[in-house]
Amino acid sequence: MAKILSTTTLFLLLLCLNQAQAQSKDEISLHRNVIQQAPKRVYKEAKGNKNEVEYLFSGLFLFYKTFFSSQDLTVCTFTPSCSEYGILTVKKYGVLMGGIRTMDRLTRCNGLSPMKYEIDVKAKLLIDKP
Repeated sequence: MAKILSTTTLFLLLLCLNQAQAQSKDEISLHRNVIQQAPKRVYKEAKGNKNEVEYLFSGLFLFYKTFFSSQDLTVCTFTPSCSEYGILTVKKYGVLMGGIRTMDRLTRCNGLSPMKYEIDVKAKLLIDKP
């Protein structure tokens, strides 16, 4: 039993060492710029608040954009993005209806039905205005 265990351990160790090859500088430089950072944006959606509810949602929007969304890639299939759409609908329709429309948008945020929307040729995204 101990012989089988040591043979298996040695095999797995050699397999791991074989897979852990160092990359050359050329390979590293090729992979370095694969994922482009999105440019810093000024979110006009968070400005022009008229009441405390809009200030609250604008603050939550900016918090989300600063700390959570900035960690992800720009992968939303729509323009405006889902979070921008959310703040715009809350400002336009109020908290209840804006929240419902935002939840509806989040359920539609996938690439399964692109034929229902116009395409923004410049951004190469689907257009879904609030």
